[in-house]
Amino acid sequence: MKQLKRLFSNYVFNIALIIGLSVLVFYLTVRDNPAEVFDRLKNADRLWLVLIMLGMLGFRILNGAALQEECNLTRPGYSLRQGIENAFVGGFFNQITPSASGGQFAQVFLFRRQGVPVTESAGVLWMNFILYQSTMVASVFVLLLMKFRTFYVKFSQFFVVVLLGFLVNSAVIITLWAMVKFPRFYTWLSTKGIEIGSKLHLIKDKEKASKQLEDQLVRFQKEVEVLSHHKRMVIKVCLIHFIRLLLFYSIPFMSAKALGFQVTAKEYPDMLTLASFVAMVNAFIPLPGASGGTEATFLLMFSLILGSVNVRPTMLLWRFMTYYFDMMVGGIVFLVTRLRPPVVLDKKTEQTEVSQ
Repeated sequence: MKQLKRLFSNYVFNIALIIGLSVLVFYLTVRDNPAEVFDRLKNADRLWLVLIMLGMLGFRILNGAALQEECNLTRPGYSLRQGIENAFVGGFFNQITPSASGGQFAQVFLFRRQGVPVTESAGVLWMNFILYQSTMVASVFVLLLMKFRTFYVKFSQFFVVVLLGFLVNSAVIITLWAMVKFPRFYTWLSTKGIEIGSKLHLIKDKEKASKQLEDQLVRFQKEVEVLSHHKRMVIKVCLIHFIRLLLFYSIPFMSAKALGFQVTAKEYPDMLTLASFVAMVNAFIPLPGASGGTEATFLLMFSLILGSVNVRPTMLLWRFMTYYFDMMVGGIVFLVTRLRPPVVLDKKTEQTEVSQ
């Protein structure tokens, strides 16, 4: 198990795995009608392609704007450019690590190079996580309510998986809010909850799990306290994250339009909801970029609207833009930031950071 964990922490292995899975998925996608798929992709509408690229760039740029807003609470000189760089670097490392586990570590590293102490950057990332995750959970919940009956009938065979994915994505933020609002829930979770997890062999070290739970709650409470005094900023950042999600979930619709498929404005809400469902199911796929499972889920879900033939080139275009294009831009931004000399913190700041 340790060897497997060490293997998946190797970036070279992860990139090789991504390439291997990508080649396999591409082959399985085009093998039945390669000529038609290539023809569709080759003749894609250039304007829609530009709009899709702008949408993905906007997805990261808006996150950079959110990071700037949050960072400026304690460090007013933090610029939009720095926030955007941080967003792209975080996205890049999320894409190449299993379960998107490497993004925040890379962001803390970059924050440090930008002159933001670790303690401050950890607080900013926690704040951003709280607001993004809360916005995402609320947005998907609304979409589920709006389209529940329609998609429960059409996707009854795996709708339970979609709901489980939603619960997995929602679990952390809902649990943290519940622990803050209901102290009895925290007491139960830190005692009987951990005991149950241990008996089910989900938790190996009960003391370590209890300490981690307490640390998370303390950090969460601290950031919630900060947010409670900056409600205007909270509304602004939540609106930014809502627009980000709207852009990201719109890419399948835009991809279909780029390839000339007859999708109408009436189908846009359905495709928006399906895109959020794909994101929910991806919570169960621990591979870097959720490779393999993401493509299969997209083909399965969107074939209902696009058909089994049209969905294939749509998936390839969508996947390239939302993953490979995004990863390439993030990698370039990371290389640029590494070439730039880091900001040196003064000794007083360094000492304060270490003591905390």
